[in-house]
Parts: sequence; C-alpha cells; structure tokens
Amino acid sequence: MKLPFVLVIRKRSFRFPGDVRLQRAALRAVLSALKRHGLRVTVAERSSAAARRRFGLVVSVGGDGTFLEAARGVREALALGVNSNPGRSVGSFCAATARTFPAVLKKVLAGEARIIPVQRLQLRINRRPAGPPVLNEVLVTHRKPAAMSRYWLRIGRVREEHRSSGLWIATAAGSTGAILSAGGRKLPRHSRQIQVRPRELYQGLGARYRLRGGVIPPGRRVAVGSRMEDGMVCIDGEHITFPFRAGDRLDVAPFPQPLRLVIS
Repeated sequence: MKLPFVLVIRKRSFRFPGDVRLQRAALRAVLSALKRHGLRVTVAERSSAAARRRFGLVVSVGGDGTFLEAARGVREALALGVNSNPGRSVGSFCAATARTFPAVLKKVLAGEARIIPVQRLQLRINRRPAGPPVLNEVLVTHRKPAAMSRYWLRIGRVREEHRSSGLWIATAAGSTGAILSAGGRKLPRHSRQIQVRPRELYQGLGARYRLRGGVIPPGRRVAVGSRMEDGMVCIDGEHITFPFRAGDRLDVAPFPQPLRLVIS
C-alpha cells in the first residue's frame, strides 16, 4: 500500500508532568519509523484543520482525545492511533504504542493491517450542517448541569416530549463510553447501528415514555427539538458545542463516509 503523505497529529496539553516525557519519546519513535520507510511526513498540533488536506495516513500520538480531534477532518485517509501513555490512557481507538508502532506500520504498508469501517454521524441544526462528523456521541442538554433538559424526541414515526438530565446519541464506536455508563449497550465497533439513551427521565406527574432508549436500526433517523432557552449540543466531548434554544431542531443521520480505522 502506497502512503506517500502522512500526517502526524500530536497531543498538545498534559495533565501530569510525566506525560510530556512519554509523549516526546512516542513522537520520536513514530517519526523515526515513518522516515525509515521514506514517507513524507507533516507534523501538526492536535487539530482537525490539517487533516482536511490529502494524506494517505493520519497518525495520532496521544490518547483517545487526540485521536478524536485528529479524526474529525479525515475523509478517505487511514486513521491510526498511537497511545503515548498506555499506563494511564485507555486508548480504545489506538492500535499501537511507541514500541509496537514500527510493526503496525509495516503491516499497513504491506496491505496486511486490519482495517474496519467505523460509522460516523452527521448533524443538522435547523437544516444547516453543524460541526464535523461525530465519531463517538452527541449530548443534548441544558447548559447548566443542574437544570432540567426539555426537548421532544422523534425516532421513526414515534415522537414524545421528554424532561430529563439530557440525551445521549452514540455510534457503535462510542457505545463503550458515556452511553454505556448511562445504561446503554456495548456494540461491535464496525456496527452501523446507533444508540439513543435519555439520562434520568423525569418520572413525576404520571409521565409515561415509549422512547426510553435503545439501539436504532441502520437508516432510521433521529430528530430532537429543543424546549430550552439555554440548551446546547455537544459533539465528542466538551470541545465542540452549539447553542440549542427553544424551537431549534437537531437531525441526526449516518455520515456518508465511514472512518477507515486501523485496529490491532
């Protein structure tokens, strides 16, 4: 497999002093292996903008947060995560560490690496595209954590009013994170299904709900309408958010291009 152009996204912030040393060592190991194969390498900070250019391979060096940011701009390139601190970082998207990266890269170049398509989501707010492709999950919630989230939820032909602590909408890749903690199911990463899970549905005043959460078959779209004056939509964590005020509508559908993920 020919990958003449490689983008390396590196972690930009550190919570613990020891992470800096491990990150630098991992970055040196990655760059050394890439250059030994004569590949043209561009190094960028943790950002989605650089990945929008044409590269054959995008390598993130950090943890899952770094991978998520790197993957936002990826369309056709292969995505390969390198966990720079496996003793502290889960690295669920990372197929390699600094030690194993040379062997994984060799498999990629020989066309022998395991690559799976990972379903992503596309969002529209009031019919306008909103944000990058979603790899993990979407959270619809009030901006104040203690406030009630009010919205209507529609799945297929069923629509109902909800009052809760928020609403998770997750891909199969995101099914091992927040939505699992909220009572969802773990799905195979290559699955095209998505999952919906309200958080702490309000049970007062005789409330009865049909849409309590579950796995949605491929092709069935999800829509959410805001009843909040100060709501928001969060994509893959806290870094990308959009206002979601009363009367706004969010539509969630599969993104046309799955992420081509290298796995171990």
